[in-house]
Parts: sequence; structure tokens; C-alpha cells
Amino acid sequence: METGQLKNYLIIGLLVLIAALVIGIEPVQRVVNEATQKGTLKGIESCMNYSSSDLLSEHAIRATCVRTFQKRLYQNDHATGRAGPRMNQRTVGWGGTLENKTPDHVTTWVKISVSIFDEEGKEKEYSAETPIWIDPLDEAEFSVDLPDVKHEQFESFEFCDHDNPAPKACVTWGVMEIMGVTI
Repeated sequence: METGQLKNYLIIGLLVLIAALVIGIEPVQRVVNEATQKGTLKGIESCMNYSSSDLLSEHAIRATCVRTFQKRLYQNDHATGRAGPRMNQRTVGWGGTLENKTPDHVTTWVKISVSIFDEEGKEKEYSAETPIWIDPLDEAEFSVDLPDVKHEQFESFEFCDHDNPAPKACVTWGVMEIMGVTI
């Protein structure tokens, strides 16, 4: 190692030490944790340890830590399942069960897409997102509101056949985006 590089490492180390002494260990610990543990369950656990508060519930702290450390997951098998419309008196929703088929990820957030095809085959797509916690190889219930959908849009419509290249008068859904953490 060159003397110049060693000198640079020594200066950086001293700056970190001075920062830790001046602003305290906890803020430095947070920055290091967020830089090194992004996308991991360990990052969430560390965040919850240094974020304890008498004023916030554990649930609020967990939700904040999950939002901070989750990352986008790109494989489709992190959340699949069964769902359908949920009719309330005022709103239409979509809900069901999502399954995490992976052994090494926790699913923490999903964006659901619902497509409604009219009798002419014209598609209207609606989406909604929700935080969720699905342990590896487990499942969880979910429910999202679709405020722009009317009850009448689901009347007499069936689920679309997956093999149909030109769906008409039917409904289909899927998971558009997924976020989570590795264990």
C-alpha cells in the first residue's frame, strides 16, 4: 500500500472518529447502517434498536424502518396469490391472500394492478399499493381500496381467461411491483 493511500485512510478514520465524538455515536451508527445494510432484515432490526422511543409505538418505528431499508425486488415469485373484488357500501376494494414463495426474502410492500375489460375489449387499469409483511415461504392477507372504481364495473364480469389474447367483459389482476428485504 502506498503512503498516500495510507495517509488518506488515516485522515478518513480520524474524521469519522471526530464526527462520532462531536455529533455522537448514534447518528454515525445510523448513517453506517443505512449505507451498509440497505435491503436487509438486519438493517431493519438495527434501525429498530436505535430508534426506540417513548412517544412512538413499536409499530410506527417498524413501519418507518421498513420503508427506509426495503428495496425493489425484481422476481415475480416474491408475491403471488388469490384475490378478488371487495365491495363496501362506499368504495370498491381488492383483497385476498398473497404468498411469498422464496426462502430468503421478506415481502414488505406490493403494488396491485386491476384491469377491467368492457364488452368491446377496452381496458381500464387501476392500481393501488399497500405495505405488507410476508415471511419467507408464508402468506398474508391484503386489502387495498380502488377509489376510482364503481360497483357497476364488476357487475356480470368474470375473471379473464389467461389464454385469451383479446379479453372482453372480464377482470384480471396482478402484482406490478414488489419491495422487500433479504434475510
